[in-house]
Amino acid sequence: MSSSLVLGQFLWHELLTSDPEAGAGFYSKVLGWNSRPWDGDDAGYTILAAPTGPVGGARVVGKDSLASAAGPIWLTYVGVPDLATALATAEGSGGRVLHPITAIADGGRYAVIADPQGGIIGLYEPAGDMAGSSGPAAAGPVSWHELTADDTEAALDFYKGLFGWEVVGEVPLGGEVGTYYLFGTGTTQLGGAFNRPKHLPPTWPRWLVYLSVPSVTAAVAAVEAAGGKLLNGPHQVPGGSWVAQVVDSHGVAMALRGPKDAAPAVRPHAGSAARPVAAAKPKPKTKAKAKAKAKTKAKAKAKPSAKVKAPTKARTQGTVKRRAKQAPKKKPAPKSRRKPAVRPKVQKKSKGAARTRSRRAPRRAK
Repeated sequence: MSSSLVLGQFLWHELLTSDPEAGAGFYSKVLGWNSRPWDGDDAGYTILAAPTGPVGGARVVGKDSLASAAGPIWLTYVGVPDLATALATAEGSGGRVLHPITAIADGGRYAVIADPQGGIIGLYEPAGDMAGSSGPAAAGPVSWHELTADDTEAALDFYKGLFGWEVVGEVPLGGEVGTYYLFGTGTTQLGGAFNRPKHLPPTWPRWLVYLSVPSVTAAVAAVEAAGGKLLNGPHQVPGGSWVAQVVDSHGVAMALRGPKDAAPAVRPHAGSAARPVAAAKPKPKTKAKAKAKAKTKAKAKAKPSAKVKAPTKARTQGTVKRRAKQAPKKKPAPKSRRKPAVRPKVQKKSKGAARTRSRRAPRRAK
């Protein structure tokens, strides 16, 4: 990535924890991550990875000098084209260096600073042209970065001089929080910043990472089951997402972000969609050719039922056409049966009998 593109981009994240297993147990239970030792020159460094790829690193307080100096937090690294110049700018604006410039075996350098109000953040200078080095931040589980400060406008001025961030939007929240500032580059939002509320403890990190989850409700339940604690939420934020602030099993604060109940909403939809599809497809495929007549009969029965709903003219025309077609076959049969019927013969015989009786009656009278 060229220097013009790396500046101000979130490139890497590290978990600084007192957990001797570098938080792998908690995060594997809650988020499905796994951990493995880094094969570089730092023997105590751990790589955290999701099923889709690496998430970040992990350092253990007491075993790592950087973790011991910064304390248990989620540490974010922001890209700079020249690390030495960035450190000089930070110190000239009231910041201080917590961890000096350190080279990485496979290229690049990093350092960690504290801003004038105590916010801890890492600076990373990629080696050469690191194309796609911003990929993990965009595609990984960290979906948002949030800064709390005693003087938000002063803090954003500090980072503007360091990373070139600008205020790209404002959301009025009222109360002691006041305005929620959206910062970024150009029209791209990278994070938010607001005044530190009084209810937040002094140990609350100035920089907070938001981890994407498919269901905030389910993730909170998993956090509590794994030994963590819920601090705030879940509640909905502008944009429709739900968030919850939690601490892991070793006291590191973070936030969860995503739909409130994505998993329960998907299950009934998937089940209802699978049942009719599975039931409908085998029926036409498994029917033999001998059942074709049954299909035509079913269609013939379905057609007149549809015609019943049609206007009366359509019904009469349809019935007339049917009778006209069936007339030559069905009408001759009843005609042949009616001709030798008894009724006409009885009528003729009765008339003749009446006549003969009327004629014979007077003869007998004579």
